[in-house]
Amino acid sequence: MNKLGECNSDAQILNTLSRISGPWSVIYWQECKHTLWFGRDVFGRRSLLWHLPTQNNSMFALSSVQLNKEDVYTEVPSIGIWKMTPSTADDGCYGFTLFPWQHIVWPGTLVRVKDNPNFQEKVSQGQSVDSDLVHFIIEGETEVSSQMPSLNKALPPRDYSLPDYTTEVTPIQYLQHLLEGSELLQTLSRQLADVLLKAVSTRVFNQHHRPTEKKYAGKSDSASYIPNVPQQSASNYPECNSEPHGRNMTSCAKVAILFSGGIDSTVIAALVDKCLPSEESIDLINVAFEQKPKQPAQPKKGKPTPVSDSDRWSVPDRLTGYTALSELNPSRAWNFIEVNVTEEELKEARQAHIQGLVYPLQTVLDDSIGCAVWFAARGKGVHGVGPHKGNPVHSTARVILCGMGADEQLVGYSRHRNKFKEGGWAGLIEEIELEVTRISARNLGRDDRIITDHGKESRFPFLDERVVTFLSSLPIHHKADLALPRGIGEKLLLRLCATELGLHQTATLAKRAIQFGSRIAKLENNREKASDICNRLTSLHT
Repeated sequence: MNKLGECNSDAQILNTLSRISGPWSVIYWQECKHTLWFGRDVFGRRSLLWHLPTQNNSMFALSSVQLNKEDVYTEVPSIGIWKMTPSTADDGCYGFTLFPWQHIVWPGTLVRVKDNPNFQEKVSQGQSVDSDLVHFIIEGETEVSSQMPSLNKALPPRDYSLPDYTTEVTPIQYLQHLLEGSELLQTLSRQLADVLLKAVSTRVFNQHHRPTEKKYAGKSDSASYIPNVPQQSASNYPECNSEPHGRNMTSCAKVAILFSGGIDSTVIAALVDKCLPSEESIDLINVAFEQKPKQPAQPKKGKPTPVSDSDRWSVPDRLTGYTALSELNPSRAWNFIEVNVTEEELKEARQAHIQGLVYPLQTVLDDSIGCAVWFAARGKGVHGVGPHKGNPVHSTARVILCGMGADEQLVGYSRHRNKFKEGGWAGLIEEIELEVTRISARNLGRDDRIITDHGKESRFPFLDERVVTFLSSLPIHHKADLALPRGIGEKLLLRLCATELGLHQTATLAKRAIQFGSRIAKLENNREKASDICNRLTSLHT
């Protein structure tokens, strides 16, 4: 803010904001020019909503969440830096100027923002804007440097192919053979581990009361990096002394991970383990929604068979979570926190909190993921392992690491296989380019609103600018090969990285979305489609 206060021109403000790395949203009033500046980072990692003036309500509002349920809000597009001049008594019109990010396209398209003739209509989509009250223009002469790199669109050579996969070897043996037989893939795997380790370390140590991290020497061997952290136990942090409060305990960990046991979250956990002093604990938060197995037919006078706790919470993410835990460093104090959510708790929390936080998004998918992330971020559950197993515990870690961004960059979604079948490598490259451009418009703002509701902060190592730059620089065939089976071909480079980290079972797990892995989709109306408007969300805003 001090740097912004020293700026006297538009160019200076744009230069200052464009140099920020990491997640951000900003609202800055420039008193000397009576001008309001605002915007979000190019990936949209922090929430920022706006209400544009209408005939019924001429107020202009910016906020991380909806302020008034009577007014329509939409997410501020992460397409550049915005400047607003307030309305005056003379014209009564708000003037908005966009300084677009360099080469930016509309999220989910390949159409450059500057080339759209219906800019005002596009940017105000979802709101009933009065053109007499609001005027939008694009600053055509200025493009602001962004952190969004260009995607390498090189096609594989005509003779390119990886060794055929056969059932004579296991998936992990195949990955090991690839590493042994290809010096290039081994090098890229280690480079990915190194850049991810740097991203994780930045997010782990950039906390209040944290020792600062050691500067990197630029080595490619991730194992060579050791943070500059005093070797002290968790008890040296005053707030980490966990004492039982009645039957409840508070975890002393300073870092938590949304942990499904999938490859993204497990690689993050393995890298956090490399960063932190060995005495510190790490919270692994694993969410399960209550399952109610169908009861077998009972005699008329017979008593119904009780449902065991193991059946109620035995969801896929719980099972893979424990499998992944068994592959992590056994010397680390891992707090595996089972967050078990009943149907009644889900309905109550959705009504009281989650509906308003997911807004302005409204689909079934937004509801499912939003609910799962909200309960995970709250961090209230029971110890799954260790001497306190079965006892209630509350994670108070202020930093929550999330695996979002891996699937979009590393070819992780099932729809990518369809694109590959339809259009080959060229079709897949175009789809991945679309995926990266629409990250800002999809779910990160939602997840930010959900997690900060608990006074915590989401951090995304896979969307670190260094990671995105590295992955964007690689041709697609060095990141994935969808001619290979599920559990191997998608996110191939990350699977090789996981193999070298010793995560042999996790490295070959196929992707499973959180709404299915946590079984929230089964608890609710499982006939709904993910893209349907969710009436459980819209009821609050109708």
